Amino acid sequence: MENESGRAAAPTGLGKSAFGKKVFFLNPPPVIGEVATALAEAEFEVYATRDHAKLARFLRKEPECLTFVNIDEGDDENVWRAWVKSIRDDEASRAAAFGVITMLDDEDKRGYYLMDLGIECGFIVVKIGAAKTTEILLRMLEANEARGRRRYVRAACPPDATDFSCATDEGVLRGWIRDLSSVGLSAVFVGCATPKAGSRLKDLQLNLKGVRVIVNGVVVGNTEVQGVGSISVLMFEPASVNDDKRIKLRAFIRKTLQATMDKALALA
Repeated sequence: MENESGRAAAPTGLGKSAFGKKVFFLNPPPVIGEVATALAEAEFEVYATRDHAKLARFLRKEPECLTFVNIDEGDDENVWRAWVKSIRDDEASRAAAFGVITMLDDEDKRGYYLMDLGIECGFIVVKIGAAKTTEILLRMLEANEARGRRRYVRAACPPDATDFSCATDEGVLRGWIRDLSSVGLSAVFVGCATPKAGSRLKDLQLNLKGVRVIVNGVVVGNTEVQGVGSISVLMFEPASVNDDKRIKLRAFIRKTLQATMDKALALA
């Protein structure tokens, strides 16, 4: 939780995981759109949903998540008190952690959520603006080890959503992207020989559902996977990825992750 000085308190019972924790905003107000983008750019795995019933079922299956609840949504704030309490009382979802976002700094509500319910991720008043809200949330996510041991968020890409090509002296290399981060990807080359580890691919054109990004990459390894073939891991050369390209990569990653999560919530 956050203390009076605005500092993030130490996490309660939340260990650091290899892949980090999913961060949900339930019924996010408009200002959170800008905030969520900033959090994604800081390499946190951020989602939004407006279906609290489906989210509750998902948290019973995958409780190691952080959820920020907009308690201003609807006519009765008690709905959110009961919703959070029901999840925390359920053995299957007890590990889920919560924070509150609101436009109103109400001391009674603050006391209830922080002291009575004991939420871990703070009572955050978003009327202070996007920049300050982002600053507070970044501290809160770091305190609760939402990043885990990973440095970059990766998104698994459907085969029909992406492709790539690269002109070389031996001809044009083509294939599809298996998963993508802002610093590299894994890919399957199609209709051509798989480049050896150490190969440099200059002007690698990534087609991300119509958004084109051109980078330089280096093949750092190849692995044979049954039923798929050879999967290559490429790292982008940092000098070839400027801010504009990085924004496009992260926007695609976030959109892909959200689409995958929407399907998971629909099946929860």
